[in-house]
Amino acid sequence: MKPLNTYPIEDFLEKAKVAVRSNQKSLTLSQKEVADLASSISAVMARLIGSVSQENSKSENIVVKMDGGKF
Repeated sequence: MKPLNTYPIEDFLEKAKVAVRSNQKSLTLSQKEVADLASSISAVMARLIGSVSQENSKSENIVVKMDGGKF
C-alpha cells in the first residue's frame, strides 16, 4: 500500500495552531496549499473508509452458550 502524504494536513494544523496562539482573525492559504490539503484529506478519508469497510466485511461467528444451572 502506498504511503499517505500527510504533510499538507500537518502544515495546515501547525498554521492553525500559530493563528490561534497569536489571536489572528484569519488564516490565508495559497491556491496550491488548498489543493494539496484537499487532495491529502481525500486520500486519508478514502483509506479510512476502505479500512472500515474491510473490517466490517469480516464476519466472525460468535457462539453464546447459556447454562441455567439448577434454576
